[in-house]
Parts: sequence; structure tokens; C-alpha cells
Amino acid sequence: MKRTALKSKHALAFLLSALLLVSTAACGSGGNANESANEGEAAAPASVGSLTVIVPDNIVGVPLWVIAQENGYFEDEGLEVDGVTMTTGTMEALEAGKADAMLNGIIPALSYAAQGSDVKIVAGMASGGNFLIARPENVESLRDFDNWKGKRLGLVRLSTSEMITRYALEELGYNLTEDVTFVEIDSYPNIIEAVRKDQVDIGYIASEYGQSIKDLGLEVIFPLTNLVENYVCCRVSASGKTLAANRDAFVKFVKTQIRAYKFYKESPDEVVALLSDASDQTEEFVRNVVYNMETNANRSFNPEPNLNGVRNVYTTLRDWNYIEDKGIEVEDIVDIGIFNDALEEILAEYPDDPIYLELKALYEANNNA
Repeated sequence: MKRTALKSKHALAFLLSALLLVSTAACGSGGNANESANEGEAAAPASVGSLTVIVPDNIVGVPLWVIAQENGYFEDEGLEVDGVTMTTGTMEALEAGKADAMLNGIIPALSYAAQGSDVKIVAGMASGGNFLIARPENVESLRDFDNWKGKRLGLVRLSTSEMITRYALEELGYNLTEDVTFVEIDSYPNIIEAVRKDQVDIGYIASEYGQSIKDLGLEVIFPLTNLVENYVCCRVSASGKTLAANRDAFVKFVKTQIRAYKFYKESPDEVVALLSDASDQTEEFVRNVVYNMETNANRSFNPEPNLNGVRNVYTTLRDWNYIEDKGIEVEDIVDIGIFNDALEEILAEYPDDPIYLELKALYEANNNA
């Protein structure tokens, strides 16, 4: 486990303890205009404790985390946050309570929780972000789902892409044991090679590889969102033990991500500059990853938990025997109340804010039983 410090002076100013950073969050000097009018006069917030959060090395991929840290949102909410990176054993650390939360893909969290691990999902992080690719002569035909029968699909095993595709094709009436062939491939570069060599007809890749495939003579068919719009991807997972002991800390954490979402939506130029500075990537690279829908495969960064979308993935995992059915339902794993409480707290302060009202509408649409 290692701790890394963001370059930004704002992170260093407010979190001299861990400062690792690498994720999502906010920007420089003060958050949203309607939130900052009385900042200078406000009393110090009551402390709700601390959280150790496992974050990925690629901080451009977690903008809400970075925004929240850089804009001082954690400090505003009375929360101490220690970000750490780990290369292995992340789910085990979360389950054992060695870490309190994690910004990670949806599949590991669901898989562990389904087997009885004390892991919960409390918020969203990202949706979208994958392209489907093919050889140029096949692209037009493959844009019509009616032409997919008999095709070989190259995917990373147990990836979000696989589960979304299985769910979507069944909804379209495909018999997945007869009509298409799923070819498991261990990495995105090897998927690209398999498409080049005509070993598979359709390859699934992360959006980061979308530009390089053109140099290899391949083309994008369409983003995976053509199969399922805004499909769930990375989520905020929590240690069930810590959640039970200090629910308030998680409510405040998710509140910072909601505030960061507003900043992400309203201040793209500032977010791009912030993430570029924190990651040493060019502003063009950051903009393509975070905001350019053509290059990021319709990826968006949203803290809303989307229980319905998570349920689709969970049901697919169980139906195809990737996880054993031990009677644990998705409602036992996803705690939508954390997001609801955080959003209601913000709406009590800013009842007419259009971004927060948009999130409320999404929450009501995506989290019904």
C-alpha cells in the first residue's frame, strides 16, 4: 500500500497527512459560486471522523475524487480522507477493514459481496467508456444487431463489457449459447490483435485505446452505450464494518462527490486544467478522457448509485454462474440511502439548484425497487 501526494497546492494545504490522490474531484479555489458566499464567516464543521480510501493510479479516471480533494470539500464536511493506492489485495483490504472505501470496478465488489463478504456499494463513479471495434470491411454490417448472429465477440472475462453485452443481447432475443460466441481474451491489446488477425469479429476495448486502433487499420463500430445507455461501470464500495460504525462519514463523503459533480458539469476548463496539473498529462489528453464523448465512448462521471443498472449486472453474473447464488440480493449489497441522505442534505441548502435537481430525478428513476 502506498500513499501519493497530488501536485496541487490545494491538496497539500488541507491534507498534509496522506495526500495521495488520484482520483476524482475538484478544483482550486472555492467550489460553486452559490456555495461560497459565506465561506469566510462559516464556523469550522463538526468532525465526522476519517476514511481511508483506495484509489487508482490513474487519477484522470476519477475526476470527482480529485475535484473534492482539491477544492477542499472533504475539509468543508468535517471529513479526513486518506487516499492510498494498492496493486493487489484491494477487496481483501476492504473486507478486513484495513481500508474503509474503494473507487473500483463494479464486478469485484458484486462478486465478493455475493459470496457473503461485508462489502457494500454506496455511490456511482462512472458509466460508459468502452468501444466495440472491427476490421473496416465489417464495420457497416456490424452496426446492425441483426447481423451479429454467428459472430465471435472478443472480451476480457468477467468485465463490465461482457455482462452488459450478455444482458443486452438477451433482451434483443439472442440465444447466447447458439447465436454468438464469447471469446475470452486477457487484455485489451490482445483483443486488438485478435481483431486484426481475424480471430474475432468484434473486439471490446477501453476508450483509452480508441485512437490507437486507427493506426492499426481497425475502426470503431460504436460505443457500448449503443447496447445499454449509461450502463454502470465503476462504483464507490465501502467496508460494511466501517459503514455500520460511522454512516455519517460516508454520507459526508458522498456529499463531496455530489458537490464535485456539480463542479465537473459547470466548470470543464477548470477541471481539465486541474487534472492536467495533478497528473502531468496534457490538457488535450484530459479533455478527451473526461469530456469528449467521441473519444471517451460516452463516459460520464456521476455519483448516483443506479441500483437498477447494478441489478442488471448482478443478475447476469448470477444467471451465467459467474457467482454462486447464496440468496444475497442486490438490495443487500447496494445501500442507496447513503446517496439519498447526502443529496437531501445538499438540497436543503440549495433547493433550486438545477444540477442537484437533475441528480434527484436520476436517482428517482434509477433506484426504484
